[in-house]
Formats: sequence, C-alpha cells, structure tokens
Amino acid sequence: MLRLALLNFLLNVLTLSLWRFWAKTRVRRLLWSGTAAWGDHAEYTGRGGELFLGFVVVMVSVFMPILVALTAAQMAVEAGNPWGNAFVLLIQAVAVFLAFAGLYRARRYQLSRTLWRGIRAGQDGEAWRYGLMVLGCGLVNVLSLGWTWPWTEMTLARYRLGNTRFGDERFVCTARARGLYRRFAVMWGVAALVLCLPLVTVLGLYLSGDGILESAEPALLFIIGLLLAGGVVLVLALPYAWYRAAVLRQLVAATRFAGTTFHLDARTAPLLRLGLGNWLIGVLSLGILRPWAALREFRFVCANLSADCEPDWSSVRQSAAAAPRLGEGLAAVFDGAGEF
Repeated sequence: MLRLALLNFLLNVLTLSLWRFWAKTRVRRLLWSGTAAWGDHAEYTGRGGELFLGFVVVMVSVFMPILVALTAAQMAVEAGNPWGNAFVLLIQAVAVFLAFAGLYRARRYQLSRTLWRGIRAGQDGEAWRYGLMVLGCGLVNVLSLGWTWPWTEMTLARYRLGNTRFGDERFVCTARARGLYRRFAVMWGVAALVLCLPLVTVLGLYLSGDGILESAEPALLFIIGLLLAGGVVLVLALPYAWYRAAVLRQLVAATRFAGTTFHLDARTAPLLRLGLGNWLIGVLSLGILRPWAALREFRFVCANLSADCEPDWSSVRQSAAAAPRLGEGLAAVFDGAGEF
C-alpha cells in the first residue's frame, strides 16, 4: 500500500491531479480484494474513467452555476443589496445539501461496484432526501447547541444502512441514541471547556488594553495557534474515542442481514490509536499516505467485526435494479468521498 500511495502521488503530480480518479480505483481494488468473508474475497469493479466522467459532468452542470451564483450574491452584498446576505446563505445551504447528497450517491456507486460471490451490493433511497435530512439535522444540532447530535447521527445511519442491500436482500437497522448520552455529555463538557478557555484568554488579552496581541509577531501568533489547535485535538481525542466506540458498537449490534446479527469489538484505546495514528499520517505526509490510513481502517474493522452465524444465502438473489453509470461526481467535486 505504501508503494501504491507513493506511485499515485507521483502520477498525480505529473498529471496535475487528474490521475486521482484512477488512483482511488487502484486503492479500492487493493482494499476490496484483500477483504474476505466466509472464505471468499470481495471484488471492486469500478473504473477510473467512470469517476472522471462523473466529475466532469458535475463540474459543468452543478459546480460552475453555483460558483457564478455565489459570485453574483457576493457582488450584491458589496453593492449594498439588502437581500445579498440572504442569497449567500441560501447558496451555501444549497452547497451543503449537494455535498451530502453527493456523498450518498458516492456510497451508492461504491456499493454497486462491490461484488462478493458474484452478487452485487447496492443502495436504494433518494440522495435528495438524505441531503435534506442532513440540513434538517444540522439545524436541529445548532439550535440545541449540539445536544441532539447522537439522535441525528443514528437517524442518518438508519437511513443509510436501512437502504443498503446485498443482491435483493436489504439490511435492517434499528439503532437508537438511547444509552449514548452519558458518554456524549462527558465529551460535550470537555469540548466546551477546551474550546472556551482559549477564547476567554484571547478576549481577556484583547480587552486588557496592553496591546499584547497587536504587538506580537504574526509568525509567533501562527505558531501559538498551531500549538493550540494540536492541543485541542489531543485533549478531545480521548472523550471522542470513548463516545465513538459506543456509537459503533451500538450501531453494528442493531444491524441485521438475512437472519444474521453482527458484533463490533470497538474499544476506546484501539480506536484512539487508530484515529490519532491516521491523523498523524495525514498531517505529516500532507495527505500523500491517505491510502495507508484507509488500509488501517479496513484492517481495524475486519479484525473486530464478527457475526453470530452465516446469513441465509438461499434468500439472496442478484438484484435487477440498475447500477449508476457514472461515478462520484458531486462527492469528487467537493472532495468528500476519499478512498471509501
């Protein structure tokens, strides 16, 4: 994987990043082919050309019109148009909607190109509905100061997993947020404390009138900002991993397929090592070794995921639903799909 990541980086440089569509495809093929269940390996059949064509179509039909509209709205703000700011907010909301709708379509594409024992996976449901759900959940989270986060997280997960299928057999997900709020409250409290202390300190220095901030060297302020950001990540990592482990265990335990229930042995310490390790890999390699981080995630899930029994394959048939022809256009434009 390291050799493939370095080769993809070199080819991206030589092609001015156009190789990234074929790079993702090669990484996915390696990850899928190295994953086996009940003695058989998975297969990824997507093509880089499908991702590239999807990107081009969305760039022309979606991204460019949004960019033109946003430029016009900003010009209206500068001209003193009272509706200018409202237009900017509306366009930003549309962009968020399209980004998450694009991620849903990207997941549909990836599943449609995933085969196991000759049977294709897939995803039903509407991308536009999922995008609206994300906007609604985001608004609720803002109004509740984040306290509805576990509920919104499980609501969105139920929609994704409940519309996931293998062949013509759907997964069933009944996950609820019950049991998560104790850990979430700890994480929320730590986050509030960690984020408020630097803000209060900076505000106090500014209001003191001593001119400390104004006289400080920009380079020094930049370094202090980086150190503070790194410190915030490190302090929040532990409570977040503690909460995240419970979310993953609860979500997997509430998911069934063809008479089979699943179990994920997600513990705080291994999840913390995985998250911090992948964060360091991404930061120190400037994103070059992101495929290696994806491989670490794959290995973590495969090593800790188990099933109580083998599914009843007699009820599973190849789906007659049409697979998408083009790749992750919206997600590629907003750079949200990653390796998987």
